Amino acid sequence: MDLNELKTLDFQTIGLASLGTRMVIFLFVIVLIVGAVIYFDTMPQRDELAQKQRQEASLLETIGTKQKLAANLKAYQDQLKEMQTRFGELLRQLPNKSEAENLIIDVAQTSLKNGLKNQQIQPGREIKHTFYAEMPYTLTLEGTYNQLAKFISDTANLPRIVTGHEVPAACDDHCDQNLPLP
Repeated sequence: MDLNELKTLDFQTIGLASLGTRMVIFLFVIVLIVGAVIYFDTMPQRDELAQKQRQEASLLETIGTKQKLAANLKAYQDQLKEMQTRFGELLRQLPNKSEAENLIIDVAQTSLKNGLKNQQIQPGREIKHTFYAEMPYTLTLEGTYNQLAKFISDTANLPRIVTGHEVPAACDDHCDQNLPLP
């Protein structure tokens, strides 16, 4: 095969070229076809395959997470039922508007039962929340520390929900402020 033969090659008379020249042209055409197939067909498929593999890994992770949840589904359902039951019980313990008056009477009687003197019971402004309302009362009580502690304990044991906020304690003129706490 002569390189000059390739330079003077006419595609009209390619069949008359020597066997070596025809083989070189044939191999060149084959390489071009294989290169074009790889570039236009195989490369996009490889990119798509890589994308699908990433998607597969993400889906497998999601499946693993959901399998763990599914394995614990019965426990979650039991826990949800228990929480709903407990929530219902707590909701029933919240006093409604008509029970609030009786509840403050119960609180006042509890203070008297524990030896405290009611100096003031004053209703505050209702504070609305999502599914309940706070009905604050200001109580001014007089008694000993032990009486106050017993009152708070007994109030907590009432059948309805009662919360205590801002419970300041002060010593009157008759107490000895220098006594050490036990």
